[in-house]
Amino acid sequence: MPGGSVGTRLAVMAIINAVGTGAFLAVSVPFVTRSVGLTAGNLGLGLTLSAVVSLATALPIGHLADRIGPKKVLVGVNLWRGACFLVYPFVQNLWQFLAVVLLLGVADKAASPMEQALVGQAVPTEERVRVIALLRAIRNVGFTVGALLGGIGLMIDTRPGYAAILLVNAAAFAVSAALASRLPLLNAPAKSLRRRFSAKVLKDGPFLAFTGINAVLTMHMTLLSIGIPLWIVGQTKVSPTVIAPLMAVNTVLAVALQMRASRGTETIAGSARALLWAGASLTICCLLLTATPNLPVVLAIGMLLLAMVALTGGELWQAAGGWGGSYLLAVPGQEGVYLSVFWLGVAIQQIAAPLLISLVVTVGATGWIVLAALFAASGIAAPAIGRWAQAQVDSRTDEPSLVKAT
Repeated sequence: MPGGSVGTRLAVMAIINAVGTGAFLAVSVPFVTRSVGLTAGNLGLGLTLSAVVSLATALPIGHLADRIGPKKVLVGVNLWRGACFLVYPFVQNLWQFLAVVLLLGVADKAASPMEQALVGQAVPTEERVRVIALLRAIRNVGFTVGALLGGIGLMIDTRPGYAAILLVNAAAFAVSAALASRLPLLNAPAKSLRRRFSAKVLKDGPFLAFTGINAVLTMHMTLLSIGIPLWIVGQTKVSPTVIAPLMAVNTVLAVALQMRASRGTETIAGSARALLWAGASLTICCLLLTATPNLPVVLAIGMLLLAMVALTGGELWQAAGGWGGSYLLAVPGQEGVYLSVFWLGVAIQQIAAPLLISLVVTVGATGWIVLAALFAASGIAAPAIGRWAQAQVDSRTDEPSLVKAT
């Protein structure tokens, strides 16, 4: 277990959160549309407004973490989300729904950077990427277990059944907050120091470039959840029933190989190399998909399987390279703000990618080739950005301290 006993505690927190979240995701749409009686348009409006709030609050919360420490902020974020899910089952109309999802949006995008920053303070430097890789693998298992738990709510298909699942998620956040509050730290910030807010991250060219190409490569998430299913249903002769087994292949490989894929990403050069491999894998995935429409069913299924393996490789290398690089490129003392900006790149991708991937599927082979070129360009740019970033990191030793005494 990387990280020793601390790694074990982090793993317990991760799986509790993942089970609760997986259960909620399984029932969220039926609860809102069937029990509350809202339309799909109402749901989309709420989620969009929540995403806007999340983007607006991420940097202030990151700055707060630099002042009081990510552990305290993560405890607060989990308690906040737990409280929101405690009242979620009692939503009766659109305005109450909007109020809850907007409150959830305040802390929604803050959790991931705070968890990453907390790992940076709780485990030795040489083990932090391996710990993050382990946590991601564990979360994949937890999401699956949670989805099965949510399936019970779907079978019951009553408001009390859905409410029970929502309350399970609230309890998961409360337990996670309690565990985080007791987590020992290796290098907690001194209480006598106060970190000043700095907009330097918005002028840090290498970091922003790294964040940008990482955001492009994280489109594998939308490619998995939207792109490939839409392509199978609309453009191939293959039955939609193959979608679930393909998703299972992705999940199994992600759980089994994430820690192996993280090896070598403890340096900036290693992280950039991982993003290069991610770009290459996603490029191959897109090109394989272009060949599936005109193939016989058996051959098309084989090609889709190869495409899914390539996509999973891109996912694993992107995740490992992104974690390693974002740690190493953050200015000491401003990890909260830097990691918040890094995860903002992922959040913006999550908003824009569904439209882009849907357009690619509509256009067809040409769209996949253009997307493949985008992935390839992002991967190829990674080593050069890594060298640029390394030079800037090396020059920081001559800069004045970013921390001052109160």
